[in-house]
Amino acid sequence: MKVIKIKETSSSPSVVFDFDNNIFEINGCSRPEDVVAFYGQLVDWLADVKSNITNELKEKTAKNPMVFKLRYDYFNSSSAKYILDMVILIDNLFKNGLNVRIEWLYKKEDEDMLETGQEFTDLIKCPIDFIAI
Repeated sequence: MKVIKIKETSSSPSVVFDFDNNIFEINGCSRPEDVVAFYGQLVDWLADVKSNITNELKEKTAKNPMVFKLRYDYFNSSSAKYILDMVILIDNLFKNGLNVRIEWLYKKEDEDMLETGQEFTDLIKCPIDFIAI
């Protein structure tokens, strides 16, 4: 599985999707100029994991879960669609037998970001932990 590493900019978050080292993190502000190009690669990566689920992978995640840490300071409506797509794909990994969970990190004072994350709980079965920072 290829590694995705993207440095944070003023308009896009940092991303690390590193299967070998079990690191799955998105961090920052999301309003990229080309939201399709930015998030398309992440959606494709998650879809690729889903299409390559094996018993070996299930055993690996049983011992060492895949924890997707999503920490957004802000995201625009264009990004929101892709964030939802990613959350649904992560949920599909969970539904297909992988030990997966989401950590939704938000600033303590940012109730809107907390509520946005909580809305996902109505749509998916994958566990989501809400962590105030």
